Amino acid sequence: MRTLTFSVDGMRCRRCVRRATAVVRDVEGVHTVTANAKSGLLTVRGTMSDKDIVVSLRNSTFTPRLIAEEPRPEF
Repeated sequence: MRTLTFSVDGMRCRRCVRRATAVVRDVEGVHTVTANAKSGLLTVRGTMSDKDIVVSLRNSTFTPRLIAEEPRPEF
């Protein structure tokens, strides 16, 4: 599992949070999504890639930018 955190331009209200999380939740490999309208941050945990998240939001009014990544643990 990995955790990706994005700064999402355009996600500044509860309605925007619901729309963004609904889109991202449908990305293959996503296990959990949390978002905060006040900070504009979207955190995703799962096996997806950062590119998958960016592509999922491409046709929306949101512009995501990866700001933090916790890589998958090595076994």
